[in-house]
Amino acid sequence: MKLKILLGLSGAFALLVYLPPIANACAVCWAGDGGPTDKAFNWSVIFLMAAPYAVVGSIAVWLFCIHRRSAARRANNGVKQPLVHLDLNPEDSGR
Repeated sequence: MKLKILLGLSGAFALLVYLPPIANACAVCWAGDGGPTDKAFNWSVIFLMAAPYAVVGSIAVWLFCIHRRSAARRANNGVKQPLVHLDLNPEDSGR
């Protein structure tokens, strides 16, 4: 089993060494230095990396705006009343 894996890996390495066009399969190696394909590849990587940050950032800004809007509404309502009045003293609770 180990011999088959070793022979397969050595055969793949030999193909990469003896067939250089296969080794130059990435877009940057294929385009060369400073060509229009190289620049297009770099811009596409930048956009693909920025897209998740833009989505998460827009959701965070939306949540922040909703939080500030609700805080402003609570402040404009006047006196803050608790939702439930708790009497810890049994004499004041009327029981």
